[in-house]
Amino acid sequence: MKFKTLPLLVITALLSIPAVSHCYEYDQEATSNLMIEMIKDLGGLDQVSKNSGKTMRCSYGGSRNVSIVKRNPITTYRGDYRNCREKGSTRDGLYEIIINGNEIISSNSTRSINGDLLDAAMRGDAGTVKKLIKAKADVNYTESIEISEGGYIDEMSPLMLAVMSGNLDTVKLLVSNGAWLNYMNSLAVNALWISANTGNVEIAKYLVQHGAYVNNRNSEDVTPLMSAAMNGHLEIVKLLVSAKANLNDVHKDGDTALMFALARKHSDIARFLINTGADLNITNKFGVTALIIAAAENNEDITKELLDKKANPAAVTADGKSALDIAVAKGHSKIADMIKKSL
Repeated sequence: MKFKTLPLLVITALLSIPAVSHCYEYDQEATSNLMIEMIKDLGGLDQVSKNSGKTMRCSYGGSRNVSIVKRNPITTYRGDYRNCREKGSTRDGLYEIIINGNEIISSNSTRSINGDLLDAAMRGDAGTVKKLIKAKADVNYTESIEISEGGYIDEMSPLMLAVMSGNLDTVKLLVSNGAWLNYMNSLAVNALWISANTGNVEIAKYLVQHGAYVNNRNSEDVTPLMSAAMNGHLEIVKLLVSAKANLNDVHKDGDTALMFALARKHSDIARFLINTGADLNITNKFGVTALIIAAAENNEDITKELLDKKANPAAVTADGKSALDIAVAKGHSKIADMIKKSL
């Protein structure tokens, strides 16, 4: 007889260094629109001569310095935007447009020091990060980042990228200079969550010591503890538990850190969580328990430990299958014998 167990949904892959950072590219239409925006940023045509070349604050943070210089027949537009946040837009970068009469003859853009800081943090280049911070780069500047698996993650900060690079010195520089420790990106992930996912114990320890929130839930309700457990990072699991991480939080489908560890065959982590007091009888939305997973994975040692700790052998899945049913169907005779003796 063929037996199909209900899946434990493991939804979070190991984060990796982004493929590239988001750059500034614009075509002729966008160039024309940018010239219009620069005039607006100076206060309109009647304010160009008054405000050209002045650094001004933006409505919701950041700054802009726009200059329009006309030397017939050439007019040069230059904009230095430092995380300039206005209603409906955020601009950051150095822009230059040169027109001859009404013809655009060149347009180019480069990253500001904020973008450079993001890139240096991504590389784990502590020396450059230190210089850019001294030059007043914004340590809490964020960008959309293209990831190697495809797609983008929005609101990525230098601290998040430094954590992904694995460079503790860079992390320390950013935190000591005011980086927001618990800022979340578009996946509802903070810096500690990333360190738990990637497995850097020293960075995770530093973040915890400086007040990182240990129970941050991402967009799928996966906590740092769950992420560390599913990716086999025992020392980070221990660190998070010692920092009062919630052992029995469940993700959107009801799975716990213990269940993730068992599904990924990380018996050392499963054993630690069991002995630390994890609830053994939580069921996910499919009716799956830790014991059912252990039986399905033919994990004899953990099955014994779960039964010794009074895991419920009578629990059944949504389609009525018990741990014993699964062990028998899969031919796991030793596990089946253990469960029979506990009934």
